[in-house]
Amino acid sequence: MWKYSVMLVAGAFVLSLPANAAEAPAVNDGYDWAMRVNDEGPVHNAILAYEVDGTDDQPLNFRCEEGGDRVFAGISGVGADLTAIELASGDQRVRLTGATDADELPTFSAQEMPATSPLFKAFATNGWLRMTAEGRTTGMAATAAGKKAIARFAAFCAG
Repeated sequence: MWKYSVMLVAGAFVLSLPANAAEAPAVNDGYDWAMRVNDEGPVHNAILAYEVDGTDDQPLNFRCEEGGDRVFAGISGVGADLTAIELASGDQRVRLTGATDADELPTFSAQEMPATSPLFKAFATNGWLRMTAEGRTTGMAATAAGKKAIARFAAFCAG
């Protein structure tokens, strides 16, 4: 009986621990990753945005030129003093510094990150990431269609 009680208490303790940071966040209703390609002109570029379709609600986006192996993260509507964000997917993490343009709608633009970086590869494999900006962490998980968009974007950017 004592062994059974110890097992119950130990099991309850394990269940009370915070979720593993490497676990996928839940899919947020209405949000998904979507890719758009601009193929006009000699250089083709694409954007991958976590968004609610048909709205301006877009917590994070990535931009790249086809085959350039350079991805840039951006966030609209942030505080004018945002200078860095942290991204994580699985056990990969990266801190990106950047600057905020405080025009009409403040927009943060991060330094470049290789599309072939471990973080971006993990994101393409996992179909999700977590972003920490301004002290808030946002989980961004893809649906099946969003996972395809992420994989297409990663291949487009890497070349």
